[in-house]
Amino acid sequence: MKKIAFHNDSDLLAALQGNESERGQALDFFFNNPRLLNWVLRHVRMQGGSEQDGKDVFEESFLVFERQVRTGHFRGESSLETYFHGIARWQWLTSRRKNKPAADLKDQPDIPSEQHSPEKILISEERRVILSGLIAQVGERCQKLLGLFQLNYSMREISELSGYSSEQVAANEVHGCREKLKKIIHQHPETLDALKYRT
Repeated sequence: MKKIAFHNDSDLLAALQGNESERGQALDFFFNNPRLLNWVLRHVRMQGGSEQDGKDVFEESFLVFERQVRTGHFRGESSLETYFHGIARWQWLTSRRKNKPAADLKDQPDIPSEQHSPEKILISEERRVILSGLIAQVGERCQKLLGLFQLNYSMREISELSGYSSEQVAANEVHGCREKLKKIIHQHPETLDALKYRT
């Protein structure tokens, strides 16, 4: 088996989308980077999770990352490492959502809404995998806001956690991020059938 030298993301991406041997070498190289696991463990612990939670998130994110890159959903708008961070962040948020009781939403200000909220299409594994990759493209700020919104945090809580001056500012920011996610979804027409998303 020919040994591949990986000098940058372009080399990694070509191998990740190559044959089985190339993909295996690229995955070994990428995920043997201790920064990845350390980043996930630190992020999960900062959010109240355990080391085991972090390891679980890392493994789940590995599978999502491999599939997203192999199937061409990574568009090169960030580094591969940053893209993985986004996937891991969303995996942890969805994991927390399963264990967090729904919050009382009566105090939330009105937010312009759509019939189907794009960040709430995490129903099946297939949809979750696809949407995780798309959400990784909205930027760190929007990932955080959409994650808190998905976890049923009130606008008051989102405002306090994000440092906004009022609940209405938080509501406007969340709405803007939802619109940004909608736009990204529509830029990937091949995902619309899988997501069952319609406006």
